[in-house]
Amino acid sequence: MIKHRKGACIDCQRETLLIAKRCNNCYWKSRRETKCNPEKTPRKPKYILPKVSTKRKAQNTLYRKKRLTFMEQNKLCKARLDGCTKSATEVHHKKGRINNLLTDERYFLPVCRSCHQVIELNPVLAKELGFSQSRLNVGE
Repeated sequence: MIKHRKGACIDCQRETLLIAKRCNNCYWKSRRETKCNPEKTPRKPKYILPKVSTKRKAQNTLYRKKRLTFMEQNKLCKARLDGCTKSATEVHHKKGRINNLLTDERYFLPVCRSCHQVIELNPVLAKELGFSQSRLNVGE
């Protein structure tokens, strides 16, 4: 609901009920002009959210370097589950990739694609075999 106040119109200076500091006629006249000419109404530029935060970008560059050296040192799959190709192509993060766990090499596990798929699709089996750990600080 539009709230009306009494006062002088900013366009025609007539004393009347005001809508957005204008009389009824001037208000609708200005509305027509702005609706027909969208260039007249200045729009503020849209803020585009970055896909990756600056903090995560820095973590990713460090992780990339650590991952390359880790994969050069560990060329064989450590999981050895059914369908294993024996050559490690990926890094499994035993405790996840949240915050500093992304670059913590204590929780890296070199695995092939098929073993990594099994580990990710069967979290209970992965925990039983020691391929995944809880992120909770219980027992540390």
